[in-house]
Amino acid sequence: MMLFGCSKEPKLTTMSADALQHYQEGVALWEQFYYSEGKESFERSLSNDSAFAMAWARLGMLNLRTHNEPEARADIAKALRYSSRSTRLEQLYISLWNRQIHYVNDEAAEIADSIIMLYPEEKEAYIIRGRFYELDKKLDSAIMLYQKAIEIDIGYAHAVMLLGYAYSNAGEQSKAISQMERYIRLSPNVADPRASYADLLFRVGRYDEALVQYKKSLQLKPDYWYSITQIGQVYMVLGMLDDAEKQFRRGISLLPQNVQLEASLIAAEARLNVYRGEYDRAVQQFQEALAVDSTSFGAAYGIVYALSRLKRFREADEMIPLVRAELERRDLAESHWMLGFHLMKARVLREQDRLTEARAACEDAIMFSTALTRGSVYRELAEIYLKDRSYDNAFEACEQALRINPNSPEVLLTLTKVYHATSDNRMTQEIGNRLLTLWKNADPDFQYMHELQGLLGAKQSSGLTR
Repeated sequence: MMLFGCSKEPKLTTMSADALQHYQEGVALWEQFYYSEGKESFERSLSNDSAFAMAWARLGMLNLRTHNEPEARADIAKALRYSSRSTRLEQLYISLWNRQIHYVNDEAAEIADSIIMLYPEEKEAYIIRGRFYELDKKLDSAIMLYQKAIEIDIGYAHAVMLLGYAYSNAGEQSKAISQMERYIRLSPNVADPRASYADLLFRVGRYDEALVQYKKSLQLKPDYWYSITQIGQVYMVLGMLDDAEKQFRRGISLLPQNVQLEASLIAAEARLNVYRGEYDRAVQQFQEALAVDSTSFGAAYGIVYALSRLKRFREADEMIPLVRAELERRDLAESHWMLGFHLMKARVLREQDRLTEARAACEDAIMFSTALTRGSVYRELAEIYLKDRSYDNAFEACEQALRINPNSPEVLLTLTKVYHATSDNRMTQEIGNRLLTLWKNADPDFQYMHELQGLLGAKQSSGLTR
């Protein structure tokens, strides 16, 4: 038989009222990014009706989101097995998620289009399709669909959140902030709206304000994994590496555990060792992460950079086509994920003094960037121009990057190096002092601080580290 949720929700095929209740609880928790609790709800739903196809499908998508690809595929296979007696709408969603879990994104997007055409009031289909547009760098189309979802349901908090991030990616930060403030008003007792608001502040270098908002999020839910790990990201930018490591360990421990998450934690710890300048140790950890999960992008990108810093260029070059192959397997070779791939190539080429090729890689990276993410490309270009002693171009690239994030420590460090290279001592000190303020609580082994001390002189900067 079919049981129904509220009048605006699609029909759901289940034989158990308890299964339906737990399913709906799971969907709400999923939209709040409470993944451990959401997984428990879906599993309770299935304990009441093991043939509930949509519960299997949602559980598969949750497992995919928490990096458990094998379980996701097993779950979606069960959803397909039981979907023959489901409604047409349920079958379309299950078919869509099946393709998404198997990285057939073009077909998944086409199914989302079909749902929108057949069920124009089906609000979730609009945000699913919008995310595929974002993947393809079509922000205007994504924004339009998020707005349409909100027109269907003005209280649809999930769509409001996605609209805020899309505006941020497009460089429209005031509109983004406005949407995140609306998100907070719609869900004042949920942790994620504060965390999403903090993300926008973090993206534009308002680090202290971002930390305040992440901590407000944790007042609402002390074990909210996302805010905990994001605080770690802020600490890493500020050079507080030991504190960052604690945050990463705690945040990841609060998610449903699997070997791919284990690899993510190892890769995060390796990245911190890159920031410490311990490249040999980092390479070992990245290799360990890849042994656990050969598909880990974080480990693959990290090991390429660490190897290049050690001048082990042959090994770094051998990794690059493997990363490209994994991107292609996931149907991401034309997506915004290629920004990181081309930047990775540019950094390796720069380390090898292949500067013309490095600039070409940056040009490729620009093609996959947004107004928000372009700053990372400009910073890499500045490093390339600095190495080529093309100082005017380096200054211009830094200026472009700082328009996006005026407090980016990496860009400010590059700018300090450019001023130092041009013997402008006054500006070297001025920009260096801005960095010293940002890094006032940095760990003593923070590699960027050591670089800065070399530019400014250890006597001036040594008193500002702990």
